[in-house]
Amino acid sequence: MSTKSRTFAQKKPAVYIRTFGCQMNDRDSEALLGLFLERGYSIVEFPEEADVILINTCSVREHAENRAISFLGSLKKLKNSKFEIRNSKLIIGLIGCMAKNRGQEIFKKMLHIDLICGPASFDKIPDYVERIKNERARIIDLVDKPRCEDFYHASFRVEPDHAQVIISVGCSNYCSYCIVPYVRGPLRPRAPQDIIDEIKKNVDLGIKKITLLGQNVNDYLYSYPGLKRPSASVSFVELLRRVEAIEGVSEIDFVTSHPKNTSPELFCLMRESKKIRKHLHLPFQSGSDRILKLMNRGYTKKDYLRLIKDYTDIVKGTLSTDVMVGFPTETVEDFLQTKDVLEKVKFRYAYIFKYSSRPRTEVAKLADDVPQKEKERRHKILLELQKKISLENKIESIGQKK
Repeated sequence: MSTKSRTFAQKKPAVYIRTFGCQMNDRDSEALLGLFLERGYSIVEFPEEADVILINTCSVREHAENRAISFLGSLKKLKNSKFEIRNSKLIIGLIGCMAKNRGQEIFKKMLHIDLICGPASFDKIPDYVERIKNERARIIDLVDKPRCEDFYHASFRVEPDHAQVIISVGCSNYCSYCIVPYVRGPLRPRAPQDIIDEIKKNVDLGIKKITLLGQNVNDYLYSYPGLKRPSASVSFVELLRRVEAIEGVSEIDFVTSHPKNTSPELFCLMRESKKIRKHLHLPFQSGSDRILKLMNRGYTKKDYLRLIKDYTDIVKGTLSTDVMVGFPTETVEDFLQTKDVLEKVKFRYAYIFKYSSRPRTEVAKLADDVPQKEKERRHKILLELQKKISLENKIESIGQKK
């Protein structure tokens, strides 16, 4: 997050947050910076200028964790030099999914880290920092619980014309390769009115473009406590309608959708709406029914392609996706089925990843038996294919504009 650095004349304590991972982590970091600003802190651009350094890290992929660990290790020297030169204590914290996943281990090994805090307790982080500062304590909080709504109330926004709004945290799908349910907990939808209030605050700040965020946004289903009638529940489609009705909102986007809970009802709303962007990010992960079953994705290749046809027929919008290669037991034929989906659908863009085993997930029990060189070969084939498709899409789009 880039902001103006403080000058030597400023005496406010300074905070620096580095984020590794997804858009939800970006929004979490933004909200946390807002809480620190309300406590009188300044935000700095470089860790060398900070009194508090927080690392907010995703655990979905091993690469993000490895980068974060390397960065955390490099901070030990900075912490020692600050104490020697200024006789001041630099507070360092690891927060977020990686903290939940590996916090106990890192707290024991990296003694220069003062704070470990999981996603559920982000609203407490400024208080924890003050305790560490005053008591010279080390704190670890990995309790899983619903997140306090106050966390989202600060007015700080990084972008002046676009805001990201989290509608739910956690996930209850338990895809066999995914660590999210174990580090963020089960799906917990925010109350619709809390979401609406946050969006209205963004509009008051002059922000009219809104992106709704969730691990799987269309899993959103809020049931009012004590009311068991179906009419007392708010689905994702109903939530979108309420957001669309907010005066001042000009554009609505959302990520990420899960195929098994994506419906023609959503597509009809997208078609009819003058505010909802005509774009859908719909991960398919694999084109092999056998691999999809091992992944516990809840749909088949045929199901997915039928959904894509419904979307293109109704919405006539653009598409993007996530794809994984090298899943345990993936054969050449499985891979070719995945390649076939890319060729058939012709996504505007695709995020293509090599499988990496994540601890505590169901598939971690299987041998990671696709050789690394073969993963890289398949990854390269799909990257080159998607690059060609994306270029063709761009040329076609330019041609249509002319």
